[in-house]
Amino acid sequence: MQRVSSNSTIFFKLFVPTVWIVFFTTFTAALFLVDSQSLPLLTSPVFKYPFLFFYILFFIILYFNFMQLKRVELADDFYYVSNYFKTYKMVYDEISSINMINLGGLQLIFFRLKAKGSFGNKIVFLASRQLMRIFLDTHPDVEKILTTKQQ
Repeated sequence: MQRVSSNSTIFFKLFVPTVWIVFFTTFTAALFLVDSQSLPLLTSPVFKYPFLFFYILFFIILYFNFMQLKRVELADDFYYVSNYFKTYKMVYDEISSINMINLGGLQLIFFRLKAKGSFGNKIVFLASRQLMRIFLDTHPDVEKILTTKQQ
């Protein structure tokens, strides 16, 4: 079994959302709780409500992109998927299709599953090209399985 997820997965999945949510939630709450006499520019409706809109919009973007990332480890007959709190063992036959988006040294990989699993019907992970290539070179059977499911 070998990890193919990038080391930066934990940074994008846990650190970025946590820091962003803590800082901007505190700032947004302060905008609505501070007396308008203390900070007239920041508490005016012209600033306050557009900021709230962008806060909610960016939170949705964080949730559907960064917070959905998983850690993936591949083996000969199965693979492990983890959200850093729970880990599930899955078989390659459950994958219906694979999509890849190249991001320089990283790849964003989507495993579409035939049926809904513990993490839903889509597994999204940020793969290291180098780790993926090392694994696929040493496991040609898995490479054959994955390339047949690739779109």
